[in-house]
Amino acid sequence: MNAGKPPTVRIVTLGCAKNAVDSEVMNGLLADDGCRVVARGRADVAVVNTCGFIRDAKEESIEEILSLARAKEKGRIRRLVVAGCMATRYRDDLPKLLPEVDLFVGPGDLPALPGLIRKLLEGEAPRTHIAGGALPDEAYGRRVPGEGCASAFLKILEGCGNRCTYCTIPMIRGPLRSRSKDSVLAEARMLVRKGAREINLVGQDITAYGTDRGERGALVSLVREICGIRGVRWVRLLYLYPGRIDDSLIDLLATERKVCRYLDVPVQHIDGKILSQMGRRYGPEDVQGLVRRLRERLPGVFLRTSLIVGFPGETARAFDRLLRFVHETRWDYLGVFPYSREEGTPAHAMRSQVPEAVKRERARRIQDIQADILAAGNAAMKGKEVEVLVEKTLPRGRAVGRHRGQAPEVDGNVVLSGYAGRAGGFCRARITGAREWDLLAKPVDTGPSPVILT
Repeated sequence: MNAGKPPTVRIVTLGCAKNAVDSEVMNGLLADDGCRVVARGRADVAVVNTCGFIRDAKEESIEEILSLARAKEKGRIRRLVVAGCMATRYRDDLPKLLPEVDLFVGPGDLPALPGLIRKLLEGEAPRTHIAGGALPDEAYGRRVPGEGCASAFLKILEGCGNRCTYCTIPMIRGPLRSRSKDSVLAEARMLVRKGAREINLVGQDITAYGTDRGERGALVSLVREICGIRGVRWVRLLYLYPGRIDDSLIDLLATERKVCRYLDVPVQHIDGKILSQMGRRYGPEDVQGLVRRLRERLPGVFLRTSLIVGFPGETARAFDRLLRFVHETRWDYLGVFPYSREEGTPAHAMRSQVPEAVKRERARRIQDIQADILAAGNAAMKGKEVEVLVEKTLPRGRAVGRHRGQAPEVDGNVVLSGYAGRAGGFCRARITGAREWDLLAKPVDTGPSPVILT
C-alpha cells in the first residue's frame, strides 16, 4: 500500500435488496476509515457481497468470484475479498475451494472490514474472519445510499424464526433479530435527507418485527412513525408472512395514505400437504381467505406472491391445484421458482424428490399463465390516472418511473413520454398502453407534483 494514498475498494453486490443495504453500509464504513470506494476499474481490493440462498444464486456468486480472480491475476486488483451469505454458509469449504480469495467475511462482521482490508494490504489479515451474528444497529448509521435515488430499501430485521424446511436463511443469517425502532427511524430520516421519497421496508419476514422482543403490533407502530417523517411520500411493505397479516395491518393500509396498497405475500404453494411439509404454518383456506379479505378491505390493492414448484412429494394432482389457484386468484405479480435442494435443510433428505426437468416444466407452465394474467391486468390499466415516481429521465421528453402498485426492480415500470420534470419528482400520468412488463403513459399535469412534506 502506497504511504499516504488511501486504498481503493470496489464493491460488487449480488442477491437481494437486503444484500444491497449491506453493501451500502460497507461503503460507508470503508469511507469513514479513509478508503476510496470506486464503482469500476482498477482497485486495490475487490469485495464480492455474495448470495448463498439457492443453487442459481451460488453459481452466480462463484462466476463473479472467478471473474475477479482473473482480474487479480492480470494485476487489475491486488486483493480479493468474499463477503455475505455464501461466505458464511460455506465458511469451512470455500477457503479450500477458492485459494484465489484472500479474505472471507460474514454479514455481521462488516464493521471489522476496514481494519481487515488495511491488514490484508500489509500482508497480515487472517484468511477467514466470520464471527457470525447480526450487523449491529449502529453500523446502519454509516450507510451511504446511492446518489440521487428517490427510492430506498430499509432493512428492519435480520434472520428468521419461521424454520421453513427448504430454507437456508436461519443457518446463514441466524435467528430473528429486530432492529431497535430508534435506529430504524434514524436511518429513515437519513435516507430522506439524501433524497429518498419512497421507503421500502425489507427483511426475511417483516411481519415478525418485534416478536423476538415480545412486542405486539410493533410493525404497525413503526410504519406509522415512518409515515410521520417529513419528506416521506410512499412507504411499501415487502416480504410479509401470510399467517401473520392481521386486521391491524390491513387497517394500516386502509387508513394511512402514505402506505402503498401493495403487499408482497410469498405463499409458496396451495396444496395442504405440501404446505405442511414445507413447514408453513397456514393452510389453503387461510391463503384464500386472506386474499379475499385483502381485496374486500383494500380496493385497488396490488398483490405479489412467490411460489415453489417441484417440492419433494409434489404430485401431478398437487401441481394441478397450484395451477388452478394461480388462474383463479389472479395475482398482479408472481414469481415462481423450481425447488432448490439445499444441503443442511430438512427438505434435502425428504423422499420423492422431483426430477429437475419436471420442475422446470412446471415453472414454465405457471409463468405462461401468469404472463397472460399480467397482460390482461396491464390492458385494464389503460385510461387510468396514476401517481408516478420518476426515477430516470431520458432524451426527447421520455422518462421511466413506477406507480404505487409497482415495487422497485421486480414489477416493471411506467414509461413516460412528454415529461418535462426532473428525476426524483412525482407526476400524475394517464396510462396509454402496455409493452410486455411495462406500462406506457403521458403526464396529465405540466410537471412533477410537489413533494408532500408532512
